[in-house]
Amino acid sequence: MPTPESVVPGRGGALALLAAQWGKYAVQVGGIVLLARLIAPADFGLVSLGLALAGFAAVLGDFGLSLAALRAPVLSPAQRDLLFWINTAVGVGAAAVVVAAALPAGSAFGDERLTTVLLLLAPAFALRSASVQYRVELNRSGRLGTLAAVEFAGDALGLVAAATLAVGGYGVIGLSLQGAIAAAVTLVAAVACAGWMPRPPRRGVPIRRLLSFGGNTFVVHLLNYTSSNIGTMTVGAASGAGVLGLFSRANQLVNLPLEQLASPLTRIVIPALSRAPDAADVQRRLARFQVLLCVPVLGYISLLASTAGPAIHLVLGAEWRPAAAFVPVFAIGAVFQTVGYVGYWAFVARGRPGLLLGAEAAGRGVMIALAVAWAPLGPLWVAGAIALGHAVVWAGSTFVFLPRAGISGLRLAGSATRILAVFLAAWAAATAIDLSAVSTWDPLPRLLVLVAAWGATAAAATALVARADLAVIREFIRPSRPTAD
Repeated sequence: MPTPESVVPGRGGALALLAAQWGKYAVQVGGIVLLARLIAPADFGLVSLGLALAGFAAVLGDFGLSLAALRAPVLSPAQRDLLFWINTAVGVGAAAVVVAAALPAGSAFGDERLTTVLLLLAPAFALRSASVQYRVELNRSGRLGTLAAVEFAGDALGLVAAATLAVGGYGVIGLSLQGAIAAAVTLVAAVACAGWMPRPPRRGVPIRRLLSFGGNTFVVHLLNYTSSNIGTMTVGAASGAGVLGLFSRANQLVNLPLEQLASPLTRIVIPALSRAPDAADVQRRLARFQVLLCVPVLGYISLLASTAGPAIHLVLGAEWRPAAAFVPVFAIGAVFQTVGYVGYWAFVARGRPGLLLGAEAAGRGVMIALAVAWAPLGPLWVAGAIALGHAVVWAGSTFVFLPRAGISGLRLAGSATRILAVFLAAWAAATAIDLSAVSTWDPLPRLLVLVAAWGATAAAATALVARADLAVIREFIRPSRPTAD
């Protein structure tokens, strides 16, 4: 078997990873639909609150070391072993903190069920941390298809377990255990596929640079966790579990494609950018990877924002229909987050975590402060605070910090404008038809008309202004052409 340093993830592995990730996305969407039919919004809101409170453990459990190991040009066996033990120890510690916080959290929010939720969530963090280095090894050895299959198996079995429990009337328990079951399956499968077992840790292993990079990245991830979950916590405290369930489900629906696609692309992008000989080549690669991310994600966001009312009614059920009101606001923030994701890639690949922290700090600070201040005004205001924070992060990264890393943020923003124009036009056309003609129709015919209008406009606009972006995607897919990196 070749060493991790000698294998570069090729097109076949990259496509396998992305294909499997879209399989995971299909499982996630299926799970959203299925569990929405089995679990009430208030119960979903309760588990969402537990996940928000315990989410710091997921950040702590990785400590930024997965990215540090992924981008390292060389990783010795001793370093690999030590990273496994560090990740596992931190994950166990994080799980213990969640357990310790369970009873106080239940008392603070006046719901003893929250204590049970946190206790059931806790094992997932230790299990995920234990699998980190195994997944990094699969990534570094170019076995991206195997990595995707391992993670897909975990997600699928976690969903099956949650649905089974929900059918039996244990919806809250099923949602709470879903992550732990998925993490356990992923760990077992990763160990079986990696063909590697860690040795006991040894002294004198050179790991300071990895820890330094991971520590700086950890601060960014902790800030992101706080800002991403402050909305859930403030809405839960101010408006109750029922409203929180609608708020959280709308946020999940809007952001799911970005979460599903950004993760596998990061595993491809970071090694590719790290091998770039100079900033000019990094710029070129970033522009192409930006297209691969923005076309599917912005297309989905535009379509969902155009059809949220009838789509949510038909797919999730009438009791979830009020969640549609949050979708357009969350969509604005998701657009800025998607377009600006290239900044995250650039800072990590160039080894500039300080710039990454600077780019994130101001916008995330705005997000946190406004979410707290605006929570008494209602959940729509909190969603607006989140969207505004993402816009500030994008602006700071694009115009202030990317240039300091030798990257033209203005050029990246310009190349994304074509894609934005296509899907903004499609959204505008569908929305105009909805407001002027079909808003009072039954959900199914209304949805069909809106999808048709959106699709026709998107196709026409793509032919006019974005054919070059489609060529980038075709070039990445076709094996006879050069790769995107």
